[in-house]
Amino acid sequence: MSKFVVHRCRLFKFTPCAVQCMAASVETSDLAVARSDGSIEIWSTKYSWFQKLVIPGSSDHSVESLIWVGNRLLSGGLQGDITEYDLTDATVKLSVDSFGGAVWCIAYSIVKDKIAVGCEDGSVKMFDVKNKAITFERAFDKQEGRILSMAWHKSGDIIVTGSTDVVRIWSTKTGHAIQRITIEREMKNVETIIWSVAILSDYTIISGDSSGRVQFWNGKNATLLQSHRAHRADVLCLCSTKDEKCVYAAGVDPRVIAFNLVQEDDVPTWVKGRYMQKHTHDVRALAIIENRIVSGGVDTNLMMNSISEKVGSFQRVYSFPMKSLVSTSATKKLVLMQYSNYLDLWKFAKCNFPEELNAGRNIPIEDNPVKLLQIKPPSSDTNHICCSVISPCGNWIAYSTTSTLRLYNLQTSDELSCKVIRVRCVGLIPSHCIVFTPDSNYMITSTTNHKILIVHLVADTCEARLVQMLQLKTYTCITHLLAVSSTSSYLATANLDGEINVFDLTNMTHFCTLPKYQHTPSSIAFHPVTNDLMTAYDDLQVIEYSLIDKAYTKWTKQCLSTNNEPLLQTLRKGASSNSCNIAVVTSIRYVHSDEVDKVFFMSREGLYIAERVPNHMQDTKSHLGARFCHKFKPLLCTEFIDESTLFVVERPLQDIWEQLPPTLYQKKFGT
Repeated sequence: MSKFVVHRCRLFKFTPCAVQCMAASVETSDLAVARSDGSIEIWSTKYSWFQKLVIPGSSDHSVESLIWVGNRLLSGGLQGDITEYDLTDATVKLSVDSFGGAVWCIAYSIVKDKIAVGCEDGSVKMFDVKNKAITFERAFDKQEGRILSMAWHKSGDIIVTGSTDVVRIWSTKTGHAIQRITIEREMKNVETIIWSVAILSDYTIISGDSSGRVQFWNGKNATLLQSHRAHRADVLCLCSTKDEKCVYAAGVDPRVIAFNLVQEDDVPTWVKGRYMQKHTHDVRALAIIENRIVSGGVDTNLMMNSISEKVGSFQRVYSFPMKSLVSTSATKKLVLMQYSNYLDLWKFAKCNFPEELNAGRNIPIEDNPVKLLQIKPPSSDTNHICCSVISPCGNWIAYSTTSTLRLYNLQTSDELSCKVIRVRCVGLIPSHCIVFTPDSNYMITSTTNHKILIVHLVADTCEARLVQMLQLKTYTCITHLLAVSSTSSYLATANLDGEINVFDLTNMTHFCTLPKYQHTPSSIAFHPVTNDLMTAYDDLQVIEYSLIDKAYTKWTKQCLSTNNEPLLQTLRKGASSNSCNIAVVTSIRYVHSDEVDKVFFMSREGLYIAERVPNHMQDTKSHLGARFCHKFKPLLCTEFIDESTLFVVERPLQDIWEQLPPTLYQKKFGT
C-alpha cells in the first residue's frame, strides 16, 4: 500500500458561464454551445460527449444566436455584426455588418442557401452565404420594435418572426409581411414578448411568450389552434423533433415540457407530454441531436434526455473545462491560475509534517498561501486568454490570446516579492497550447497557423530566440496536446483528428507517427525512463507506444487482448455515476521504481491508477492491475508536484450561486 500527500487547493475562483444559445450540426453531429462571456464550445457527440475545442470570447463580442450552414458556424450578437468562425484554428474568420444594429436571431434556409437575421431596428436582413462568403442581399419592410425570434419554413418561401405583441409571417419573394398575428395580453398595460417561434412543414406556427404560454397557430390563415399555459414564467426556447410529432418548450421556470401530436376524432391535437426538470435555473436553449433533447441555461450545465422516454436516459454534461486552467512550478512551489482576462500567481501554503503521518489526517497550515501578482493583457487586447503556463523552474510565464502570445520572465527578490518583465521574441504567433521543456531551456507552442514553434530561453539575460519552426502534416484541425520527454529529447503532438506525431528535439526532425485510433486523444505523456508514449482517449481507452520498437508495448497488447472495452471505462462503471458525461483524462503521470510502475490518470472525477511491472521485466504473464483510487469533489486540476505530492484544485463553489470561503490544506491518505 502506497501513501502520498494530497495538497488540496480551493483558491481558484472558477465560475462557469451560462449557456446563451446552442446549434446542432446535421452533417457532423457536433453541438455548438455559446456562453454568456462570448465563448463558443464545440462538442463532439458521435462517440462520447467530448469538448473538441473552445473559441475564446472577447469583452466586446456577444453571441445571441448560432446557426450551422453546412460545416460553417455563424453567429449574431449585440455588437451588430454576423460572424463566421474558422473551426480549423478556433478563431474568427470574418465579420459582416448586419446593417440593422444588434442581431437578436438568425435562421438559415438550405433550399435558398441564405440566412436571415432579425435586427434591433425592426427589420429582417437577408444575406447570401454561397461561395464561402456572407453577402448582403436585401432588407424586408421595417416594423416597430426589435425582432427577437425567427424561424424559416423548409420550403424557403416563408419566414416567421416574433417581437412585442406580434407574430408576423413574411414572404421571402417580396419582403412584405403577408400575415400579422396579434398576441393577446395577460394584462392590459404589460406587453407580451414573443421570445421564440417555430414553424413546421404543414405551416403550423408555434410561439412561446413572456406569459408562459405555448400557442399553436394555423400559419395559412393566422388563426389560433391551441394554447397551453405550460410554464409559470417566460418561454424562452422551442424546438421540434425531425418527424415534427413532438415539440419541446423551456424557459425561466427550469422545466422542459414536451408537446405531442395525437389524433383525437381524426383531428390533429397537441397535448402536453412529460416534464423534465433537471435544471435549477432558467433554460435558455434547446437542441435535438439524434434521439436526444439537449438543454442548457443559467446553471451552466448541459442536460440530455432521451426522446424515447427510456428510464435512466438522463445525462448531465458538466461545464468544467477540458483543458487545465492551472499550472504549477514544483521548484519554487508556485501555482498559476488562468481566468478569462487575467492570470493569478500564488505561493503554496507551508506546513510542518509530523514524524508519523496517518492516513486521512489533516495537517494544519503554518504559513498561508500568498498571492504574489496578477498579470493582465493590455487594454487594447480585448480577446480572452486561451492558454497559459508557468515553467518548471518558475522563471518563465507565457500566455496566449487569439491575437497575441506574450512571454514574461519572473524575477524574485525574496519568497514573497517578485516582478515580471516582458520578454520580446521575433516570430511568436498566437497559440492553442504552450509547454516548457523539463529543464526550462525551451518553450514549445502549437500555433493557430498549424506550426510548432521552438523558442530557446536564457533566464540570466532575459532573452528568447526562435530556433525552429516545425511543419505539421495536417492543416484542417487543431493540435491541442503537446508533451516533452523527461530528457527533453522527444516532443509529441496530438490533434483533434486523432493523429499523434513524435519529433526528435536533438536534431529537430520528425521521428514517427503513431497508429491512428478512432477516438480523440485527451492526454499524452512520456515514460520518464523508457520514453514510451502513453495516450488516453476520450472513451477512456489507454494505449502505450514504444518509440524504440515503434510498436505497442507488451502492456498495451495485453490490455487490448484481455479487455472488451476501454481500460478506464471498466473502472468508471463501479466508481462513478452514470448520470454524467465521461470525465476524460486531462493529465498522465508516471511514478517509476525498479519493482513496479504506477501510472496516474487524472480526471475531473478522481484518479485512475494502473500498476504493472516495469517494461524490461514484462513477459506474457506480466502483472496488470488497475483501480479507481479516490473521488474528490469536482476537480479543476490535478498535477503531481513531485513523486509523493499530488496538487489538487477543487471547485470552490457547490454551484455558481453559493460561495464557500477559500481554504487550502494538506491531507495524508493511503491508496
